[in-house]
Amino acid sequence: MSYNLVKTNVKELREGMLLGENLCDSFGNVLLGDGIVLKQSYIVKIKALNISQVYIREKSPDIYALDNRKNYKDPYLIETRVEAKRFVYEAMEKLYFDGKLADKALVIVRNLIDELINNEEIIISLGKLRKLDDYTLEHSVNVCVLSLIIGINMEIDYDGLMDLGVGAILHDIGKMLIPKEILNKPGKLSAQEYEIIKKHTIYGYELLKQSNKISEVAAEVALSHHERVDGNGYPLGKKVNRISTYSRIVAICDVYDALTSDRSYKKKIESHKALEYICKMVHTQFDNEIVKVFLNCMGIYPVGSLVKLNTNEVGLVVDLNRMDSSKPIVRILLDENGKRVKEYFEVDTNRNPDIRIQNVFPKFDGNLNYTKFDDNHEIS
Repeated sequence: MSYNLVKTNVKELREGMLLGENLCDSFGNVLLGDGIVLKQSYIVKIKALNISQVYIREKSPDIYALDNRKNYKDPYLIETRVEAKRFVYEAMEKLYFDGKLADKALVIVRNLIDELINNEEIIISLGKLRKLDDYTLEHSVNVCVLSLIIGINMEIDYDGLMDLGVGAILHDIGKMLIPKEILNKPGKLSAQEYEIIKKHTIYGYELLKQSNKISEVAAEVALSHHERVDGNGYPLGKKVNRISTYSRIVAICDVYDALTSDRSYKKKIESHKALEYICKMVHTQFDNEIVKVFLNCMGIYPVGSLVKLNTNEVGLVVDLNRMDSSKPIVRILLDENGKRVKEYFEVDTNRNPDIRIQNVFPKFDGNLNYTKFDDNHEIS
C-alpha cells in the first residue's frame, strides 16, 4: 500500500499513527525510526525533543502531501550537516583553535560547497529537529549553508567560497570564552552582560588568527558579522565601505536564522516575517544588493507556505520563481468559497499579474480546516 507523508503538529499525534521519517538527535543518532507505529511513550519522547512538526504516513492519496511536491529536493544535506555539527561541538568545547580544527573546518566547508554546487535547486528549510540547548551548533551550520548559497548565487569563486564558508561556520567561535550563565541566560541581558556578549566577536577573531591555516578574510567574518552598514553595529562601529562582503553576507544569514529559531528566552517567528524584517533593515543594518540575492534564493514565501490569494482562494506554495521570489507557484486547495477543490491545479503568480498573495497563514499541518481562518494574519 502506498502512503503520503503529511507534516503534522506534534500536538495532534495519536497512538497508532505511522512515523514518516527518522527522528535523530543532534549528532544523527536515530531515536525513532521511519515507519514505526507510535505509542504514547514515543509521543512523549518526540515532544521532549522540542520538535514542532513531524511527517506522518497517511493512506490518503491527497495530492497536496508535501512528499509529492514537484522537483522537491532533500533540503537538509543530512550527512554533511551532522558532521558539521560535530565539528562545531568539538571546536566550542575547547579554549583554543589549533591546526587540527582548522583542517577539519576546511574539509567540512569544502564538502558543503560541493553538495550545494551540485544541487542548484535545493530548497532551504532549516528548522528540522532543532533543540534549544543545541542552538549554537545548529545556528553555526545554518548560517554557513545560507552564506554559501548566497555566495554561489553571487558567483564568488571557489577559493572565495572557502573563505566565506570557514568564516561563517566559525563566526561564533568566540562564544566559547563567554560565561555559559550569560550565554544561556533565559531572560533579558543586563547592559553589563550585553557588553560581555559583544566581546565574542573580538575573541573569535583572536582565536582564528592563531592558526596560519585560517585566512585573514575568514577571521574578519568572526570579528565583523555584527557590524551594520550604517555604522551602528559592533565591535568597531564600521560603516558599509569598511565591512567586507563576506561579513555583510554572514550578518544577514546570522539574523535570519536567529529570528527563525526557538531560543531559551524567545519564540521563533515565521520565515516570511523574518524576511520582512530584513527587508525593512536594508540601508541601515544590511547591504541592499546582498539582501536582493538572499530574497531570490529564499523566496519571500518559502515552499510549504499556506497562502490566501486576492481571489479568495487558498493554496500551498509548491515552487519558487527564480526571476521574482515574491511571485511563487501556488497549488490551489480551496476555492473562492472556502470549499475544497475536486481537482488541484497550480497558479503561477508571476505569469498572472492580476493574482497576488494577500495573506500568509502561520502554520500548515496537512489538514484542510482553513475555513476557520480569518484575516488576522495579514502581513503588515
